[in-house]
Amino acid sequence: MSEVIVFKGAVSFPITLDPTVWIFDDRKIDLSTYTGEGDSADSGKAKYLKGTGAQWDKELAEGAQLPSERPTSLVEARKALEGDYGMRLDPFITNAQPLPEATHVRLHRENQEPITLTIAEARNAILQFSRDGKPIRENGPVYFYLPEMLLAKEAPIEGITIIEFVQNPES
Repeated sequence: MSEVIVFKGAVSFPITLDPTVWIFDDRKIDLSTYTGEGDSADSGKAKYLKGTGAQWDKELAEGAQLPSERPTSLVEARKALEGDYGMRLDPFITNAQPLPEATHVRLHRENQEPITLTIAEARNAILQFSRDGKPIRENGPVYFYLPEMLLAKEAPIEGITIIEFVQNPES
């Protein structure tokens, strides 16, 4: 089993994902409370811009201050070590910058046939990287869900080692 996932093919920047460090990322999604509502990439960007604008206005009015460490309670820290968490695939696809001719992604899996999806479908995907607060080792390093699969509690796509960007899904 691979511990990382490689992005390759028709991309400007081939990247390697290490899901074991995502537990520290503020973008992680608590899958036990995931409802899929209001959780689109556009609403995330709008939320980010609104927060950035509010911070800008505050600094103009009060002056800039050094950022302080976000206080973490023991309850929050323990929850992070016990929960099921996922991460959206969209930001990683954006960072890899698929070439204009790329239309699909092919999910290469260990000892199984690859699965092909459109890039738009892949952008909506959620990669579960933690189960009960532990990294996914068996059939991991992530479980791949489309939002409707997660909400319907369907089995995930497992054993992904490579995400390849391709022009023609038949090749």
